[in-house]
Amino acid sequence: MKYKLIIFDFDGTLADSLPWFIETMNVVTEKFNLKKIKKEEISELRKLDSLDFLKRLNVPFYKLPRISTFMRNMMSEHIEEIKLFDGIESMFYELKAKGYKIAIVSTNSKTNINKVLGDSLSSMIDYFVGGVSIFGKESKLKKVLKTSRTEKQDAIYIGDELRDIQASKKIGISCGSVAWGVNDADALAALSPDEMFYGVEQILKSV
Repeated sequence: MKYKLIIFDFDGTLADSLPWFIETMNVVTEKFNLKKIKKEEISELRKLDSLDFLKRLNVPFYKLPRISTFMRNMMSEHIEEIKLFDGIESMFYELKAKGYKIAIVSTNSKTNINKVLGDSLSSMIDYFVGGVSIFGKESKLKKVLKTSRTEKQDAIYIGDELRDIQASKKIGISCGSVAWGVNDADALAALSPDEMFYGVEQILKSV
């Protein structure tokens, strides 16, 4: 075992929620008077980190908490549309069988995440932090390390965004990036994560 604690992001990492987010952004931009996203812009936007993405949409920071809450509530109303990526369920079972501790640190709510995971997979989560602010992952990752009494070298945070890599590096833990989520795979690789995953099965082989 290279690591003892595997910390996952949720949206775009475990759950295929990107199509839902893209569709929902039209509602969000109209409600909060933001710049609308054109379909031809999406590939370019996927190369941006969170700060540049917010600037591109002209999102003022003071609106972020309200926007985040609004989107979490919207997802709750349409939670049946969000599914796990293929292979995630079996990966969880295998990780637990091998003795790994599993955590989730996500901007999404614990309620939404539990509904998508279902009772069986939710019961496998040893440490859970939901509702994290968009730039607040560093402190929550530290909290999980402290609560689980895990040394930095024994943990890895696996996510799908540039900010997941940035947060991991700031606190000194290993980071893994999945190529199937929000940010473009080449943009993620350019930040040199410790692990780059192009398929769910690679996670099991690499941790």
